[in-house]
Amino acid sequence: MRRRVFAGAVAILVLLLVSFAAAQKDILRDIARALREPRPAAELLSRTPMFVVANDETIFNLFRSYLPPVHSAEFVALKDLPTQIDELVTTERSVVVIVDRSRGDLTIEQRYIVPYDLTLIRRQDVVIACEVVQDSKGTRYRVFISAPSHAALRQAIERFCQRLVREPRDMRMQEATPVPICVVITNAGQETVNAFAEQTNVNFVWATPETIARVQDLLVTETEIYLLLPPVPPSIRERLPFNLNLLAPNQSVVVRKNKGGDYWQVLLYGAFPQALRGLIRRYADISTVPQEPVVITHPVIGAVKKLLVVPFGDIVYYRDRVGDFAAQVFRAVQNARFVADTVAPTKPPEPLYDWSPFQDGTVERRFIVELAKANDADLVLTGRLTGFDTQTVRSQRLSSQPSPAADKRIWEVSTVRTESATARLQVWLYEGQTGELIWSKTVTGTVTKETVESVRRVEATTPPPLQPDRVSMFIQDERLYASAATAAVSELLTVMREEIQWLTQPGPVVVKVAPTVIEGLVGGVEIDRDTVFVYIDIGLNQGIKVGDTFRIYREVSVKTERKTVRLEEDLGEAIVVAVYPEACKARVIFGADAVARWKDAALRARLVPAPKQQPEQQKEPENKKPTTQQLPVLPAPNETKR
Repeated sequence: MRRRVFAGAVAILVLLLVSFAAAQKDILRDIARALREPRPAAELLSRTPMFVVANDETIFNLFRSYLPPVHSAEFVALKDLPTQIDELVTTERSVVVIVDRSRGDLTIEQRYIVPYDLTLIRRQDVVIACEVVQDSKGTRYRVFISAPSHAALRQAIERFCQRLVREPRDMRMQEATPVPICVVITNAGQETVNAFAEQTNVNFVWATPETIARVQDLLVTETEIYLLLPPVPPSIRERLPFNLNLLAPNQSVVVRKNKGGDYWQVLLYGAFPQALRGLIRRYADISTVPQEPVVITHPVIGAVKKLLVVPFGDIVYYRDRVGDFAAQVFRAVQNARFVADTVAPTKPPEPLYDWSPFQDGTVERRFIVELAKANDADLVLTGRLTGFDTQTVRSQRLSSQPSPAADKRIWEVSTVRTESATARLQVWLYEGQTGELIWSKTVTGTVTKETVESVRRVEATTPPPLQPDRVSMFIQDERLYASAATAAVSELLTVMREEIQWLTQPGPVVVKVAPTVIEGLVGGVEIDRDTVFVYIDIGLNQGIKVGDTFRIYREVSVKTERKTVRLEEDLGEAIVVAVYPEACKARVIFGADAVARWKDAALRARLVPAPKQQPEQQKEPENKKPTTQQLPVLPAPNETKR
């Protein structure tokens, strides 16, 4: 009996010692965890290779911007998920799924790839969920970030990536946060919706005139935003805060009408796609849309063969900083290809001695007509650089980091110099035959530069006081003048596309002899199911024809300690299927996946020379007369048929 009691006591004592040791280990583990410095979730996630599933590369690059410089992330387009979902389910990598639901959404069949029940997501919900998988193969994560539009998605990505964690188990989370949303009704297509989402801070769901029924309940209670192009269906016209029947075909309108409380009806109607893009850019903040209708009349320019760009005026005081401004404007307008031919005059019409009247907008109409006639031009573009606005702001910024002392922190006070320069450019566009003013505009271009002048560290319990901002009207970096002038020229080209309706130029086809090497830029990539098309900015006028083959490539910079080398990375080949005067459309015959993956990069296309073929002599069949029928040859301009 005593032996049993003794054995039981020993067993109880062992259990107590074991439990005490386990509790002690837990206490020590908690202490070690508390002493471990918290790190952003993006840093912990980047320690594992990962697949990132996103709507497009814009969102993928946005997410990557929060990762440390050294990471391994492979992009998977959301549209390609059905073909790769089996690999993502069984992979030993982490899987991050980021969905902007205004650009596309996961299907119910794909729900098992994310750590969240898709059936619980409401239209206004922003969802952030993360699951940690730890096994013999290591630690990996499954992350799901979903939002109704781009603005909420940006905030959700930032919130997740900057969340402070100490160890993998802290990554486990599930949260659904509702955000106020509005309804966008548009007939302008997905690209316009994407542009609107990226330029505004509005959270929204969207529908087309054909699918408006699915958001009918929200139209009653939420703000309505209409992004429309002609033609507009009658059912949509009845809902708008402005009667579109009052507009001419070349007019756009913006207006905002209160529907009670903080809810509005907002209309952005563009006469043509670029005009609508311009309105979206101008009114990125929806609250700035006026409540009184603003009607914009766009000059309609067609059948224009030649644009005359009069040398733009500059400012003598800034000439050594800006450079040859007139040549810069001419090259930019020429490369924009608003018309078939862009030229510069050699001398002003007599009795004028210089270009000052043209540059100031005070020139008489008869001189415009005379100059246009002498240069055989249909349009005359004039303007000048009117001035610069400069400013330097010195401000102090505060940051901190842990200190060895428990009750203190190390505060860093950075003195930052922010320099900005704004160039003002005024332009006039005249009709050549009559000398009448068609369009005038004052545009600005602004550039900024930040420089950290000093950093002061203070160890204290409370943050040190900061000095107020100091503002000056001078800048130290004079290179900003040239950058601001370049920005103003770029803005000029943008508003010329947005505010002027350039029609397709009719007329005879001009075929030019193609040089040995023909290269062009890829202006767009179109993906139609399994087929990829590219649009190249050279066409019939450069000698391109249907059946020509282009090599698609991108330039890559390889940097070593000695030098930087630029290489050409081949992506695939494409065959021309349609030709236009200044562009062509080609179907990618191989390398379609690579071209689609790099569709947002600066792609180039080089014409592959056709192999020379020796003419073969064919015997004419007996009892059959030789035919002399050939394809019709179009005469060149000013050439008469013989």
